This record gives sequence, C-alpha cells and structure tokens, in this order.
Amino acid sequence: MIAILTGDIKESRKVPAKIWMQLLKTELDTWGKAGKDWEIYRGDSFQLKVAEPEKALQAAIRLKAGIKSQAPLDIRIGIGLGEEDFRTGRLLENNGTAYVHSGEAFEELSESHQDILIKSPFEGFDQDINLMLKLAMEILDTWTEHSAKTVYLAMTHPEKTQTALGKLEGISQHAISGRLSRARFDAIRALLVYFPLKLKRHLS
Repeated sequence: MIAILTGDIKESRKVPAKIWMQLLKTELDTWGKAGKDWEIYRGDSFQLKVAEPEKALQAAIRLKAGIKSQAPLDIRIGIGLGEEDFRTGRLLENNGTAYVHSGEAFEELSESHQDILIKSPFEGFDQDINLMLKLAMEILDTWTEHSAKTVYLAMTHPEKTQTALGKLEGISQHAISGRLSRARFDAIRALLVYFPLKLKRHLS
C-alpha cells in the first residue's frame, strides 16, 4: 500500500508564484524525486507519492502549514490509500487504486467543506479519520501566517527544542511556545500519532 496526495494551492493568483513555488518544491522534494515521486502541473496543482502510507497525514499537514505561512495562501489535498499496479518513469502516468482514491477524495473536497480528505479501501477507517479531520480543520483553517510558519518549523525540525526553533526565527522560546499553543499544536500532534496506529490496525 502507498499514499497519493493530490492537491492545489488556494488563492495562488493573489501571490506571485516565485514566493510560494520554491517552498512547495522544497517540501515535495523531502518526500521523493521530482517526476518520479511528485509533479506540479497546471501551475498550482500537484501530486505526491508517499511510499509509507502511515506518513500521509503528516505530509498533508506539513504542506498545509508551509503554504499557509505565505498568507493568504492555503491548500486543498485529497489523500488516497491503495495499490500502485501500473508504474512508469512519470508519476502522473502511474495508476492503481491509490491514484483513483486520491482523485475521488480531491473531487469530494468541495462537497465535504473541508480542505483535507482521505479515501482508502477501509470504509470505517475513512469515516473515523475524516470526522477527525473535519474537527481538526476548525484549528488548521484559523492558523495565522505566524502560527503556520511556527508549526511548519516544528514539524520539519522535530529534534529541535523550542529555544532552538526560536533562534531559527529570531524570537524567544516564550514566543515560540505561545504560537504553538495558539495553533493547538499538541492536539494536531496527537492526531498525527493516532493516524498510523489506526491504519496499522486495519492493515493487520
């Protein structure tokens, strides 16, 4: 099983691409190689393969935090879990249930009124996780530019203390702590811990 993330950038026309494109490419690059594991198409749309499906939600929330750090931008992502039964040298030419599920999840975003949605072979899993995501969106969608940037730093540098994160930003540990608290990062981190455990139970 793999995960496929299909997404696009909201409000991309309001911000020059040079401001957000490199950030998007840098984040996608942490998950694999351009062309083979991720592609950007139609200007502000992308697809990403995450070989370890238990990390799919982490990838999606990291992308959201990174993009929201460039206000007024935001992101929509459909996560598909499943198989990859046709593979070429280009991600957009591959196929399998993971790709089908990702496309279906992405198409359902508007109807569901949330920006991250998951579809897998497990209906009960989807119902539980999508309800949790709907509640989580009440937090993620209210992130300010500073909150999103601090969450992104914390997720990309999990080994660093708040003091070290503050040095990266040129602010105090107290300021970092306050931003993470306002972003409800503890709650989001709890969801990220729960997700792979829940998936593992369905895979076993």
